[in-house]
Amino acid sequence: MNGNCHFVFGASLGTAFALNVDKLETVLPNLTNSPETATLFVLGGLIGGIFPDIDNPVSYIGKLTVPVSSVIGKFGEMTGKTGPMHRGILHEPLVYITGLILSYIFCPSLVGLFLGCISHLYLDMFTPAGIPVLFGLSHLRLAKIKSGSQASVVFTWLNVITVILLGITL
Repeated sequence: MNGNCHFVFGASLGTAFALNVDKLETVLPNLTNSPETATLFVLGGLIGGIFPDIDNPVSYIGKLTVPVSSVIGKFGEMTGKTGPMHRGILHEPLVYITGLILSYIFCPSLVGLFLGCISHLYLDMFTPAGIPVLFGLSHLRLAKIKSGSQASVVFTWLNVITVILLGITL
C-alpha cells in the first residue's frame, strides 16, 4: 500500500483506540483515560502508520527524513532490501510486538506509535511482497493487492470504515 493508505489507516486505528481509552484502562491499567492519552493514540497511529517505510528513501516518510532514510536505505542495500523489496527489519512483526509490550510496561505514551506500526504491517500483508516473518526466514502474504492501485484504496477504506465503526460501537 502507498503512504496515503498507511497514513489514513494508522490514524483510524489510533482514533478507534482513542475512543475506547476508558474501556482499555480497565483491562490495561498502565493506560490512563485522559485527553493526552487519546491524543497520543491518534498521533502515534498517524506517525506509526508510515514509520516502517523509513527504510525506503523514496517513500513518503523517507523523503521527509532524507538523512536518516538514506543511511537506513544504504544498510538495506547491503542486505539486498531495495525498492519494493525494501522490507527488512523495520517490517518485522516481532520488532513491533516486542515494542508494543515494552512500551506498555515502561512508556505507555508510545503504545499508539507501535499500534500504528502494526497497522502498517497489516496492510502490507495484502501486497505481493508481503512482510518478512522471523527476520526473513519466511514471508506472510494474504493477497496480492498492488500498492497504489484502485483496489488498494478500496481495501484501505473498507478497513478504515470497519475500524472506526468498531471504535464507535465498542
